[in-house]
Amino acid sequence: MSVRENLSFEVVRAGFQEMQRLDIVIAPWLIIGDNTRLQESQHKQLEQFAHELSRLYPDGKVLWFEPYVTPVYLERAYYETLLSTAAYLSYQRLGTLTLTDEMILVAYRLTENFVCEDQGSILLSVHARIMMYLNGQVLDYYDGVPEEVFVSGAWHRPWIQGTLLNELKRGIEDGIMLSEDKDGQLFVKLTDKGQALYEACRQDLSACGYLKQSERLMRAAGFTNMDDYERIVEQMNPNIHRNRQSLLQQSGITAGMKVLELGCGAGALTLDDGLYKVVGTDGSVVATDPSTGMLARARNKVEKYDAPNVTFLQATAESIPFADDSFDAVVGFLFLHFTDIPKAFEEIRRVTRPGGTFSTLYALNLSKSQDFFMEWFAPVFQRGLAAEPQSIMPEETIVPEVAGEYFAPFGWKTEQWEIHLDHVENSVKFLFEIGTMAETNELPWKARQELKNELIQRGYSIKAKYGIEQMKMMNRGQWFHGVVRK
Repeated sequence: MSVRENLSFEVVRAGFQEMQRLDIVIAPWLIIGDNTRLQESQHKQLEQFAHELSRLYPDGKVLWFEPYVTPVYLERAYYETLLSTAAYLSYQRLGTLTLTDEMILVAYRLTENFVCEDQGSILLSVHARIMMYLNGQVLDYYDGVPEEVFVSGAWHRPWIQGTLLNELKRGIEDGIMLSEDKDGQLFVKLTDKGQALYEACRQDLSACGYLKQSERLMRAAGFTNMDDYERIVEQMNPNIHRNRQSLLQQSGITAGMKVLELGCGAGALTLDDGLYKVVGTDGSVVATDPSTGMLARARNKVEKYDAPNVTFLQATAESIPFADDSFDAVVGFLFLHFTDIPKAFEEIRRVTRPGGTFSTLYALNLSKSQDFFMEWFAPVFQRGLAAEPQSIMPEETIVPEVAGEYFAPFGWKTEQWEIHLDHVENSVKFLFEIGTMAETNELPWKARQELKNELIQRGYSIKAKYGIEQMKMMNRGQWFHGVVRK
């Protein structure tokens, strides 16, 4: 990378971090899958706002490389940013991926305030890199796709308005792509130069944090859309209620305490398994979760349980919106493995009073030793998508190695859980959408849907071959309890 390219990259990385802080995202796939999420009038409003931004700020530059920014591309970049941001804000603040008129207006105001500083150059630079990455990704994965398919965006950018014809023409002119005849059909492929650019795009987006953000958004959307999450988890782990109750017993939480629960989901530990009863009427529980969809389902239970001492709040474990020393104890069930563990520990220590405790049970990296499981998910393992370095689950030593800086004394115990996978579609849905197969988010859009369907079909064949009783696997989890170290 040249000095100029390095400087441009640092400028764009800093700009992307500011976009994250402002909740401006480029993830238009959030709106795919349900035609009711975006009304025609809202589509027109987004188009109008995108046109207005492109008219107000026509001189934005792409800092990482030198593509020409046409009026069509400019409006598309603004439209996709506004669409993504409105969808994200609707999810983040209202717990739904259905866009609202209010969030569309908020998205416009946020975006306009951000792009006015530099004519939109940071936003356009990030957008261009993402779209070049997605173009390269589909061409690399399939080793070329039919020209009409690429131009339509159906396999990798199904949200586009219009076509990708101009991007194809420009790619061919720049020597990034080529179009060749195969048995009378034109196929688009990457050149060696295009392959190198695709790899560079991936590295830059990884270094900026975009790929991590994208994976997190996909998992969060999966949680929000999974109305049957609790039922699926109970199918997969029949002992889950016993595990939650054991966590409460080991936590040392008693009546009158002020308790913070992290990763509360739909309120299973808080309400169904009785945390609110443990603290009693003189105590209180603040239950948090990143998914507002989960929280909406939890709030619907409160009246049923008559739990006025419980408050549900949207928050992540890495950014807890409370003052220092606010709680007597912190507890969480099956959430820690989805967090940045050191950041979560720092926040837990900060908001817990001296002598307060943190107790949790979390999953470890998925075991892959069972024959039926290896055969079932062979397409994932063969692609290297679930390789150990990419796993979102921690290894057995991770938490104990980190914990000493934040807790003293502390203890942990590793044990085996029996996971039932005989409910084929639900098992694939869980593992694929929000579980340990989250690495598949890096596949092109069509390939991801194809792989999911393939795994469901394979699952039924595996079930017929091995039988229900063999569709079980042992997975590891860890119990942790520590006293905060101030």
